[in-house]
Amino acid sequence: RTAVGCLLELAFKVAAGEVKNGFAVIRPPGHHAEESTAMATTPSPDVPCPLSLVPRGFCFFNSVAISAKLLQQRLSVGRIL
Repeated sequence: RTAVGCLLELAFKVAAGEVKNGFAVIRPPGHHAEESTAMATTPSPDVPCPLSLVPRGFCFFNSVAISAKLLQQRLSVGRIL
């Protein structure tokens, strides 16, 4: 949620003209996902499933898509490149 919040603040400041432009250094959604485990650890023989399937991160949000949608809804921005 922090990455989404940072990008939202930047996007709204640019759209409002408070700053000319900006660059958000945030990780992309799904950056903890792995090809074979898709957001969960492999089951442990010591812990019965599904308790051993622990998420590896909270990176489910697409920050750019959320920012674009909110700019369209709240500021009536028509097209976002």
